[in-house]
Amino acid sequence: MEGFPPPPEARIRFDDGSFYSWPQLRWTFSNIQQLVPTRSVWRGPDACRPLAGSTDGLGRPATRTTDGRDLTWDMALDELHTDGLVVLHRGRLVHEEYRAHGGPRRPHIIMSAAKSVVGTLAMLLDHEGLLDRDAPVTDLVPELAGSAWDDATVRQVMDMLVGMEFHEDYLDGDSEVYRYLRSAGMLPFGPDHEGPRSFYEYLPTIRGAGGHGRAFAYREPNINVLGWIVRRASGLGLADLASDRIWRHLGAEQDATFMVDPSGAETTMNMTTRDFARFGDLFRTGGLVDGVRVLPEEVADEPFLGGDRDLFALAEMETLPGWSYRSQWWVRHLDDRSRPMARGAHGQVLAIDRPSGVVVAHMGSAPRPPSTLLDGVMQPLLDAIIGAVQ
Repeated sequence: MEGFPPPPEARIRFDDGSFYSWPQLRWTFSNIQQLVPTRSVWRGPDACRPLAGSTDGLGRPATRTTDGRDLTWDMALDELHTDGLVVLHRGRLVHEEYRAHGGPRRPHIIMSAAKSVVGTLAMLLDHEGLLDRDAPVTDLVPELAGSAWDDATVRQVMDMLVGMEFHEDYLDGDSEVYRYLRSAGMLPFGPDHEGPRSFYEYLPTIRGAGGHGRAFAYREPNINVLGWIVRRASGLGLADLASDRIWRHLGAEQDATFMVDPSGAETTMNMTTRDFARFGDLFRTGGLVDGVRVLPEEVADEPFLGGDRDLFALAEMETLPGWSYRSQWWVRHLDDRSRPMARGAHGQVLAIDRPSGVVVAHMGSAPRPPSTLLDGVMQPLLDAIIGAVQ
């Protein structure tokens, strides 16, 4: 995409799929708003809240991967295909670094880490009495009668405990997940596409399997059902609700954006790495920004409680032993603490460690989607960062 205009062979486009090829996606993830429709999450009228501190107060700790390899700082970030990294300690900046097309003022797609934003909105609505987690999904979204969510509760959607017929394997080009992404407008339809053209058309076609509440099963459609529930319960779109309840209170530097599907429904989000870290710091403080309450303490504390570890274990996720999942947050359980994380494909991670006061925001553009492919480097790197700050 260099040149004015770029030559045809150097252009990255959505409609031909080149935006999602590698290494083109390294540019895409920091420029997605140039390729697809988005909706702004307003940051509010006030000045941003500066991140005081130093950009090089961390040092460059080495990492030992879970398979026993010793990596220097640069080697670890190279393996993660890091685009942006921000580390806060008790709200102060201790490290900031950008690579490839990342930059401090450059929004970056956060992929499934956006689930944790929507999960937070659902927790807020529940706290305000606008949403009942134990209510049947179809009480709010009757359009899902007869689908996988016909007899599921809102809580089961939030905790990924819904049984459904849905093959989700990003390494299999024939996986149902790619049909799902096309319906969402996150991949091009193609000239012969005859299937659903929005989430609202696609979700009712998914059928249940195996019952609900019996095992953790991370399935992408749950977040779009939760978004549908949140819109119905609040009467607002996700972008307006996120601005009203969260974003305009953070002191964010920029508006965030949601990608939207062909019907206008919000999908994933884009934000700067700095603002990603600010969102995480809101949970580190128990819901406060400069002493002003933004989230109720119960909402800010909930991810640290974790979910059902026994049900999570049934998913047999080898890179996440002893973890759990709650309200669209992944939770790593350590001996003396729980560490909630927002996680997204290709290397998006937001980790919150309360005892140390550390928040780590990582943006990446790894060649293959699954976050689990990066855990052998990512989790030790987070441990090394937190240890170095302490």
